[in-house]
Amino acid sequence: MVVAWTMLAVLVLPSCGFKRQLVSITVTPNTVMIGGVGLTVQFKAVGNYIHPPDSRDITTSVVWQSAATEVISISPTGLATSGNVCGTNITITATGHSDPHDSSSGVVVGTALANVTGC
Repeated sequence: MVVAWTMLAVLVLPSCGFKRQLVSITVTPNTVMIGGVGLTVQFKAVGNYIHPPDSRDITTSVVWQSAATEVISISPTGLATSGNVCGTNITITATGHSDPHDSSSGVVVGTALANVTGC
């Protein structure tokens, strides 16, 4: 009988009423120096949430983008590859939604900088 009451109590407890919400994205490394053509660097995106407060790896669930794809391109998994054009302070972005199950929810962006030399 104790087991039945325990299970019933778990089933009727109300939740906090809030959905998990992504509030920021931390991209690491936050600045990279690449000294040559065709070299790679793996970026990682960590999502920071509220309700409850939590951080987790979201590298494969964000949209990655390079501000200068001829200098450095980036794959859907965060792997960046230097091109044969040098450049500095190239912004790399990782974009997600505040509610990962609702594409109309607010957009959250994390950034890093890439520098490519030795081309």
